[in-house]
Formats: sequence, structure tokens, C-alpha cells
Amino acid sequence: MAYSQLGLTSGKLACTCSKTCLFTWPGSSSPTELQAAKQQIERQLKCLAFQNPGPLLADFNPETREQQKKVCMSMINQDCFNTTKKTVKKYDKHGHLISNKTDLCDCLEKNCLGCFYPCPKCNSTKCGAECRCNRRWVYEQIQVEAGQIIRFPFRNN
Repeated sequence: MAYSQLGLTSGKLACTCSKTCLFTWPGSSSPTELQAAKQQIERQLKCLAFQNPGPLLADFNPETREQQKKVCMSMINQDCFNTTKKTVKKYDKHGHLISNKTDLCDCLEKNCLGCFYPCPKCNSTKCGAECRCNRRWVYEQIQVEAGQIIRFPFRNN
């Protein structure tokens, strides 16, 4: 390596710290120059030494920090993901639409008398994959294999 890559200029060691330091290794070895060089070296080591951050680091405990982080993250997750919107029931306890008391089959045909197997919970033939009693959702549309789309007849509910 060349002297310039190591921070050396013309055989002298030059300091490259951010502070204004004029440390260079003296060419002669007189006692006063060596004393001054020693003081400069001590000053330079002091610049490079770890600066004590005070009592904050003395009280630092990584386990406590992890616990605080877990508490904070659980509060964030609880706030973000626990948005419990009370969904309104669409069907009453008998499986009729609450909005207009209609006994609508899950095939969405108004005049259907029931085209599904009897429901294991309420024994109705108008329940599709899930029982309609106290259900909180409705089928908005059904697409038949022929491509025909049957939409929910009471759209504004």
C-alpha cells in the first residue's frame, strides 16, 4: 500500500479524525518533541476512546427492552386488527330476511320453495351451504354454469 492510502504523507503519520488535530510523528527525537508527541497521542486516543453515555447505558437491560417492545407491538396489533365492527344480522332466528320478513331461498329465486338438502340445524330446504338462522350475510349474486347471473332481489338492503 502507498503512504497516501494509509493517511501517511512523506513518511509522517497524519491524523484523519474529524476533530481538528495536527498529530504527526516527529522526525527528530528530542525530549520536548517526544513529550509533545506523547501528549498528542494521548489526546488522539482520548478522541478515539469510547465516550461514556452516562447512567442511561448503565441501566440498560435488553430483556426489559424486549418486554416493552412486545407490549407496544401487542397494543398496535390490538388497535389495528381488533376493529370489531358489529355486523348486523341479515336473517332472524327462523331464517327469514330481517329487512322485509321474506323467506328467500339461497338460490335467490323469489318463488323457490327450497332446492337444497334439508339443513342439519333448522331442517329448512332453503339454506345453502350455511344455515340462514341468525346469519349475518346474504348472497349478493350467483352465477349458474350456463353463465346466467342471478342477483339478490332486494338490492338496497
